[in-house]
Amino acid sequence: MDHYQRLQVTRDADPEVIEKAYRALSLKHHPDRASSREQARATRQMQRINEAYRVLRDPALRRAYNRTLPPARQESAWDQFMSKGLVGIFLDRVMPGR
Repeated sequence: MDHYQRLQVTRDADPEVIEKAYRALSLKHHPDRASSREQARATRQMQRINEAYRVLRDPALRRAYNRTLPPARQESAWDQFMSKGLVGIFLDRVMPGR
C-alpha cells in the first residue's frame, strides 16, 4: 500500500486535504483509543499513517516519493461509468469539486 492509499487521498491532493485525512485517520486508529488487545495492531497502523503523513506533507520528500511510483493510471470511460454511473459522471461535469 502506498502513502496516498494509506491516507486515502489522491496523488494530486492539496496539503490541506492530506492534513485533514491524517487527522481523521489518527483519531480513528490512535492506540490510546484501542482496546488493550487491539493496541499492538493500532500502534503499527498509526506508525504507517505517521510515516505516510511525514512524507506527503513535506514538498521535497513528496516529490522524491512520487518519482518512485509508477505513472498514475488514467481512469477510462468504462472505469468511470462502473464506479460513478451516468448520474455521477454528469454531476462531475456540471458541478466539478462538489
